Amino acid sequence: METTSNPSNEVKISLPAKTIVSTARSHLIDTIRKLNLFSSNPLWSPSLTENEQILSTRIFIILTSISLLIVVSYASLNIRTRTITLNKFSISDFEQLEALYPNTIKAPCTEVAVRYDKFLRVSAKFNQICSSPFIRKKWISSLFLYNATSHNILDFRTFAFSHYRSLGLLCQLARQAVNDAYDTFYSNRLINRYSFSRAQFDEVSSAVTINFYRNLLTNEKRIVSILSMFASKNQLISALRTNTYMVSKPGSKIFISYDRIYRELYGTEENLCECTLRDNQCVYPAGAFYNVTLSNLEKDVENDPSPQFQIPGLMAGCLPLEAIRQSTLECLFNQSCIDVISLQPKISRPRALNVSLTRFSLNLTIGSLFDNYLFIESWENRSSFENYFAACAPRYLSYSYESQFYLGTIITMTLNAFGGLVIALQLITPALVKVFKLIKWKKQRTEQTTTVEPRHVQIELTNKLLKRRKQAIVIHIHRTIHTFNLFPLKNKNDPDGERIGIIATRLYIFLTIIGLITLGIYTSLLKRNKTYTIDRPSSTQFEELYSMHSSTLTCSCSHLSMSYGRITSLSPRFHSICSSEYLKDDWLSYFGRGSIPHDTYEILLIDFRASGEWIFQMLSVLCKISSETVDDAIRIFRSNRFVTMNTLSRSQFTMETKIRMEQFEQNSIVSLFSLIRLIRSSIRTNQLIDNMWMNTRALSTYDNTTSKWSIHFQPSNLHKNSCSCTL
Repeated sequence: METTSNPSNEVKISLPAKTIVSTARSHLIDTIRKLNLFSSNPLWSPSLTENEQILSTRIFIILTSISLLIVVSYASLNIRTRTITLNKFSISDFEQLEALYPNTIKAPCTEVAVRYDKFLRVSAKFNQICSSPFIRKKWISSLFLYNATSHNILDFRTFAFSHYRSLGLLCQLARQAVNDAYDTFYSNRLINRYSFSRAQFDEVSSAVTINFYRNLLTNEKRIVSILSMFASKNQLISALRTNTYMVSKPGSKIFISYDRIYRELYGTEENLCECTLRDNQCVYPAGAFYNVTLSNLEKDVENDPSPQFQIPGLMAGCLPLEAIRQSTLECLFNQSCIDVISLQPKISRPRALNVSLTRFSLNLTIGSLFDNYLFIESWENRSSFENYFAACAPRYLSYSYESQFYLGTIITMTLNAFGGLVIALQLITPALVKVFKLIKWKKQRTEQTTTVEPRHVQIELTNKLLKRRKQAIVIHIHRTIHTFNLFPLKNKNDPDGERIGIIATRLYIFLTIIGLITLGIYTSLLKRNKTYTIDRPSSTQFEELYSMHSSTLTCSCSHLSMSYGRITSLSPRFHSICSSEYLKDDWLSYFGRGSIPHDTYEILLIDFRASGEWIFQMLSVLCKISSETVDDAIRIFRSNRFVTMNTLSRSQFTMETKIRMEQFEQNSIVSLFSLIRLIRSSIRTNQLIDNMWMNTRALSTYDNTTSKWSIHFQPSNLHKNSCSCTL
């Protein structure tokens, strides 16, 4: 190639190069104009002129391009659901894919029921009082006095030993309750077929721990309440004479018991409070009465003369346990107060509690501290999604997504359609050209007949010509069908080979038609999965869809847990005796022992006038305990969380709630019966004495040697037979 340069350094193409480009372009245009794909077509070549073959080629290319464009567009816009399954994956892979495909990801667990202790740890931090020296044996033993009952009933020395032993008992009960609850809680299982996501796991673990806290507090509060009521209604006598004291008349066997009467403070006013009538709930501020050695048993409990030191927060009452529950820990935060109540100077005095280490108010009663908090300052909840995922051990991970433009699908559908389109258009396009030519020819003949009136002879010739052309077309089609060969040989003079090619062509066409029919039937019967999403469906829509697609319908919950109070309603109906007049004060006022001689023990034991009030009071207690137990159980049940990932059907929901209701009813009855049986066994084993003398009788005897009266106790025998209350 030759080039020339000019002063401006421009390069120009020489004339021979232009000629080559022009020649190539002309050759390309001429090739396109003369492109003929039907020159050797065995079906149409004999019946088509060269111009018709070229026209058929152009139409074939246009139709093929349009058809392929339609196929590509359809393949690009067609929405297909693709499911990917991974057999090996890590927890990070699961979380990444869960963030991308939260609605379709599935990881079925190998371990469907996972114990709580494998992924969850709950620990309680108790109030410092439960680990302080004030509840230890050394401190409590230092408060014991042999002559405790010789002091004023309001003197802290009378009940200090029992007071702090009761405080230690409450701490022990709290710790034991928490430890027992740990064992029960950790043995529970988190049941789910598929692995939770991290967010779902956090919500579920939070719900189950909240249920754990609520159930624990309510159960212990109920137990202490039942113990207090049974101690009161059984009229158990305290050895400290704080709720009942007995007086014997010398020279006789008459033994009379009296109920303690305290004075209650209501602001500046004082009222009388009898222990028996107030279920041992009478209390009065305690102090140090160093100038009084013996209280007058015949009088009410008095605060006169005033104590030398008033102990802040400390209450005296009918029973040490009830008194400590209505006291506060205020004194134990003050070192001066601790020094006052220390009875043994030789023992090192404990240091005061640290105010900065508690979240509770100093004037909060110990009863409230136990009932509402179990002496627990704080809870620590440690949950591990990694441990849960490892315990779940998913077998595989699958997720699905919908895609429109997938290159593999486009290429596959295009290649599949290309072969069929080419064959179909090769058969159809020449026929279209023939039809077009025929229509054009008829139109030209019509125009000629409208301009020049044809003669009769010309009309006949035209009709004959059309008839011959039709016959020729029919003959050509018939001959073509019989000689149609898609596998022609190069040697035209081989009749056997040509006959084999024709047979192969017919077999090929037959099998192709059978394949197309089979493919059409298969396509029409094939069910393709298609996912429909409905945002915030109503219950009616859900039930209709569930009735039609129960196996594939998935309705994910916005909240994985909900309280049972939102989905269930419980209203117990108690026995009519619990609301009858037999438990009212009007009926109980008919009873009394005032007209029965106190020295007639047998009458006190079996006479309904003496024991009737106590019987109906115990019946009232049982009704009250039942009501409180059921109310607490319902409150716990309503606050408990129902955990589910997907919406349950109506039948599943009914079955699930029925099972939970049956469990609730059974557990409530068993827990109450077990507690009552434990209390009854404790009273019998410890041989506690009641104020009604139902199980034990007291006798006063005179010792001539010592010239002193003494009290002896012996078991009660009903009707003087072999049935002894002790046995």
